[in-house]
Amino acid sequence: MKKFKNILLLLFALLSVVACNKLDIPPMNIIQDKDVFTKESGITAYMASLYNDMPIEDFNFTRNGFHQLDSYPGLYTVTGEALLCPSNLSFTSPQGGWWQYWGYGTIRNVNYFLSTFPKYANIFPKDRSNILLGEAHFIRAYNYFAMVKRYGGVPIITEVQNYPEQSIEKLKVPRDSEKSVYEYIGQELDSAITLLPEVSSEPGRVNKYVAYALKSRAMLYAGSIAQYGKIQLDGLLGIPATDAQKFYQASYDASVALAGHYSLYRKYSDKYENYWNLFLDDDSPENIFCEYYKYPEKTHSFDAQCIPHQMMGPDGYSSFVNPTLEFVEMFDDVNGNSGVLKVDDANGNPLRFKNTMDLFNNVEPRLRGTVILPGDGFKGEAIEVYRGTYTTYPSGELFTATNANVLYEGKSVIGKSGMGNNEMTGTGFFNRKYQNPYMVGSVGLWRSAQKYIDIRYGEILLNRAEAAFQLSKIDDALTAINDIRDRAGARLLTQSQLTAKSIQKERRMELSFENQTYWDLRRWRISDTEMNNAQYNALSPYYLFDEGKFIFKKETVGAKYTFDVKVYYVQIPTDQIFTNNKLIQNPGY
Repeated sequence: MKKFKNILLLLFALLSVVACNKLDIPPMNIIQDKDVFTKESGITAYMASLYNDMPIEDFNFTRNGFHQLDSYPGLYTVTGEALLCPSNLSFTSPQGGWWQYWGYGTIRNVNYFLSTFPKYANIFPKDRSNILLGEAHFIRAYNYFAMVKRYGGVPIITEVQNYPEQSIEKLKVPRDSEKSVYEYIGQELDSAITLLPEVSSEPGRVNKYVAYALKSRAMLYAGSIAQYGKIQLDGLLGIPATDAQKFYQASYDASVALAGHYSLYRKYSDKYENYWNLFLDDDSPENIFCEYYKYPEKTHSFDAQCIPHQMMGPDGYSSFVNPTLEFVEMFDDVNGNSGVLKVDDANGNPLRFKNTMDLFNNVEPRLRGTVILPGDGFKGEAIEVYRGTYTTYPSGELFTATNANVLYEGKSVIGKSGMGNNEMTGTGFFNRKYQNPYMVGSVGLWRSAQKYIDIRYGEILLNRAEAAFQLSKIDDALTAINDIRDRAGARLLTQSQLTAKSIQKERRMELSFENQTYWDLRRWRISDTEMNNAQYNALSPYYLFDEGKFIFKKETVGAKYTFDVKVYYVQIPTDQIFTNNKLIQNPGY
């Protein structure tokens, strides 16, 4: 990707050639086609613009769009995985205007490349030309997938639209069915697979197995919509149930194609250490498609949004992402027992613990690799988290604070990263996954540069397991799931324990905080039932000063949350409806 980062001037000039307004009308050419498509620098700049515009739901993706930083990081803040910092603990229902992406500007640029580059392709070696065409097909499929999972059926536009050569009415294209769009995505990825090499030319660019991986994901989504969704708007929304097996089979076949080319990360014998490191190791055999960052040219602020308060940088940001107790208790312990944390005795009296981490002695290593638990270590320090300090329990005085410097008998009443301050955890937990403990210097806004893994082999195994289960390939599904669980340090499942629900749960644990759960809950059509008037909980440690021990209380935090069923399909942008009267708006908007 280094070459991609050093051509911004040419990139901006090219964008002026292929940019479009709402009516998809190209501006007057500034650079001629021959200046772009006959030179390696021009081709590289053009492809850089297409990659740069890909709607990857990365560290800088928020409910308001891509390439942003605001106080609503990640889709995991609307799934029950995490709440926001205490000042934002209200858990607002997703709105129809959130997460929008109407990607026809990028699609026009891809269409222009696919229609124009072949005229000059003989200038380049055939292998080089094929790779470029394969990348374009992949990027077009990626963009259509980003739209279909939001809106359902959208217009399939495969050729460059031009005005005034085409009339305004001709440029108004109606929506295609959701089924047709998924079928088109599959066809585009098949074209990419045929044209792309087995090995990427440089990090961050696609190869044929990246195309297989995206097909594995997209076809699984289509199978789920067919199985769990319903037909609306005469097929613009929904896929016939009779097509579920076809799409599941396509997902399964694509997943199988990656076997032997990637593998789960197993570098460290300690499974806790292994799990959190897999997200930071650039040489991981699990990485399929990544977005790379480099300080200071291209950065993000993920660490500043997640870092425990006691390690807060000079910008003043920390602890925005607060995993919920419900998410933590989703994980069973290492013996396969229910993950519900036992904080009381049989009579309902709080149990005493010498250290806060004593409660978590048997937790699954994958959980510790995902979440910083109260008292666990990070960057060489124990992360101190208390809700307050009792002089004696239960009859003594309770001290709470909004500042870690408030003391009782010389000891902080809430610990260095405790509960009660706007920049402290509101649930007792912090996110660990993707945080970089090796980061040099202070944590701050736009200082982080660890890569974002858009597709990894762990997801492909889960795709394979889900598709295999739906195709009654039970042994295959069980093998895939247990490969994941073995790496996680979890008890292996038996065949009788393998169900659609257990597969869904495994995805939610393994792919947490990777912006996947939101789309999974939607495609399984369970968001509205699972998050119906839901309210989430914190695990609050309290220090008993006279005993020198801790107790825990499970306490409700934040507002109630309800998922509106209309949000299974996002609102088509109103300006697009106004511009194109052939577009039909989704129900409920």
